[in-house]
Amino acid sequence: MLLRTLLRHHSLLLTLTVRELKARYRGSVLGFFWSLVNPVMMLVVYTFVFSYIFTPRDPDVAPYALFLVTGLFPWIWFQTSLTEGAASLMANAALIRKAAFPAELLPIVPVLANLVHLALALPVIAVAFVVFRSQGHDVSGWTALLLPLIILVQVPLTAGLSLGLAALNAHFKDVKDLLANLLTLLFFLTPILYSLRMVSDYPAVRWVVEANPLSPYVLALQEAVFYGQMPEPWRWATMALVSLIGWLLGAALFDRLRDTLVEAV
Repeated sequence: MLLRTLLRHHSLLLTLTVRELKARYRGSVLGFFWSLVNPVMMLVVYTFVFSYIFTPRDPDVAPYALFLVTGLFPWIWFQTSLTEGAASLMANAALIRKAAFPAELLPIVPVLANLVHLALALPVIAVAFVVFRSQGHDVSGWTALLLPLIILVQVPLTAGLSLGLAALNAHFKDVKDLLANLLTLLFFLTPILYSLRMVSDYPAVRWVVEANPLSPYVLALQEAVFYGQMPEPWRWATMALVSLIGWLLGAALFDRLRDTLVEAV
């Protein structure tokens, strides 16, 4: 039912997404350039810290900057989408109080808007890829083209979580603060700063990392973009299954709390 509503109101969803993008950079001199500043700054800081201060123990993650950016930029899309999605209903309470307005569109808007930002950041990955290949590093080939497909497979998971968190945050105002802490924990339990091989000596830690629902997407990105390998069929199946479960759970939670949203906000 929720998916049908989204499809029926796809034009309104597109309009709201464009409005969100325009509003974010209204009055800004540099405009969409700012969508690159945060991820690039994070990339510089993490690369410096983990390349020169805490040197990676896995020699296979060189060049480290390319290994890092492969997982970092998609993570920023995921994190920002959930953070903004959780607050979307509260931020648009006036719209929700209109009986004819489909409230389920609002948590999806940040997912799509930040997906545009990710698309704008992809040239940074492409430039890094070209630079490192020109320096003689044996980095990915044509499999790097799978990056957009892997991101698209993750969209239902991100959208479903955004829906569920938005409904919860409308009823329990501390959800957004709790989410920030959980996302920080999830970031360090996802193999973005380190390879899975680096935690092989710690079976319990490796099990937790592999059980992380975000890990299959990051590992697939690393395999395709950094190592130049086609992700195995079971990896694609795992990603699809996690995305389906995430969407179904989030949509079900939103539908369950839909009738009380007006009173909650």
